[in-house]
Amino acid sequence: MKDFKVVFPSGYNINDYYNDNIDLNIILPTGRVFFSTFFTMLNINNLIEKDNTLYFWAMDMIIVKDLRKETIRNVILKMIDDGYLESACSDIGEINEIFSNIETYNDITCNI
Repeated sequence: MKDFKVVFPSGYNINDYYNDNIDLNIILPTGRVFFSTFFTMLNINNLIEKDNTLYFWAMDMIIVKDLRKETIRNVILKMIDDGYLESACSDIGEINEIFSNIETYNDITCNI
């Protein structure tokens, strides 16, 4: 499957492609919505150092090379092709349950 849409709940506000993280919703044509947070390795390291902690974890965490939109799109395509989307990301519901005033897949504007 090559058809999906991405919505960034808090917008696409990346300060550094290599040192940041971002929440995203992945919407499939079936109407299912999945949630994930994409992190870069440098960002994880900086969060560990900042908090002076021994470990870092996050639910629905995907570690990526960078946070360019092209990379995000390619990662999602690869996860879908490999059959990992439903294992790596949380299924948070149907389109009409997650987005107010949006009923169908065609009503969603994709951010990437």
